[in-house]
Amino acid sequence: MRNIFKIASLLFAAVMLFACEKDPSGNEGGELRIVTDNDVIQANGTDAATLKVMHGDKDVTAESQIFDESDNLMTLADGKFTTTEVGEFKFYANYGTLTTFNKSADDNGLFTIKSINVPVPAAAADPEPANTSFVHRAFLTQYTGTGCGYCPYMIHQLRQLMNDEEKTIPNKAVLAAAHSGYNQADPAAINAPQAPGGSYPFLQVDLVNGYTHNTGINALYSLINNSIASSASAGISVSPVYYEAEKTLVVKVAVKAAVTGIYNVGAWLLEDGIYGQQSDYDNVGDDSYDIHENCVRIADSSYKGTFFGHLLGEIKAGEVAEKTFVMNIKNKWKVENMHLAVFASQGVEQGSRIAYTVCNAVDVPIDAPTSFEYVK
Repeated sequence: MRNIFKIASLLFAAVMLFACEKDPSGNEGGELRIVTDNDVIQANGTDAATLKVMHGDKDVTAESQIFDESDNLMTLADGKFTTTEVGEFKFYANYGTLTTFNKSADDNGLFTIKSINVPVPAAAADPEPANTSFVHRAFLTQYTGTGCGYCPYMIHQLRQLMNDEEKTIPNKAVLAAAHSGYNQADPAAINAPQAPGGSYPFLQVDLVNGYTHNTGINALYSLINNSIASSASAGISVSPVYYEAEKTLVVKVAVKAAVTGIYNVGAWLLEDGIYGQQSDYDNVGDDSYDIHENCVRIADSSYKGTFFGHLLGEIKAGEVAEKTFVMNIKNKWKVENMHLAVFASQGVEQGSRIAYTVCNAVDVPIDAPTSFEYVK
């Protein structure tokens, strides 16, 4: 029943504001997309997410059809979706000859509403509402795996880097280790994000600037220092609550702009102290290299085939946009060893597309709120 046409659809939850890109198919009027006022609802049958179908800046909901992922036509009174079931609910929309279904996109580009039976925490209190001078940190993504025999070279450099109190690198960077290479028996294995080009070990600064260990650690210092040389264009606050009985972590994130711009936000759940024998071709490390830190368990930031985060849209200087993340925790994971890497990315228009780079990041616990951190 799905009508698949030549269009790459932009799908996102426009909880606050949203930004438009040109329709790559050339259709006049812009691209087709679903938006909502609430992408996390309570499974009580009354809390609702209002779905709209937008064609560019035009609301075409009345002329569109919305389907669930099983191709069932949805009948939504006033566009409101409610449920008494806990879980994820996915949708796509058709409008004339256009569709938001995109077989080549992650999860077929389906639009997701999450339903939960636990409360959503309030955003962390802002201690200085008029302030927009935020502490700025770089976001380091280490692409690795226990079966990667050359990865100990990168591990060695990162240990040196993150323990360098003299150069205060621990206060300048947030590190996340994606064990997405050689993952057949890796206890920290994750399918994505993958290293660009498939080469391991590899590291990215702010998800854009690449680094290999044989370049030399001074080059990595330079990348980090260049990343944070300018003032942070946004700050981040995080309010997480873990519900043990439901094995559910609910995280309210707020992004506050220092500079008016288009922003995305992502949250990665990390776990420390995971044991897995590390392949080491050249005996670079020792037994301690079998204990892996900052391992990515969940990377909740997929956007149009990238991991730059969920689109918040334009945020004006001094204003705040919020996003709720819901993460299901597996029994084998150790909650006591978990923390969150949360980042904001900023978009810059480049012709018909918007290019993103991470503009700030924080590493926070999962058991306490963390307010915006301002420069003292």
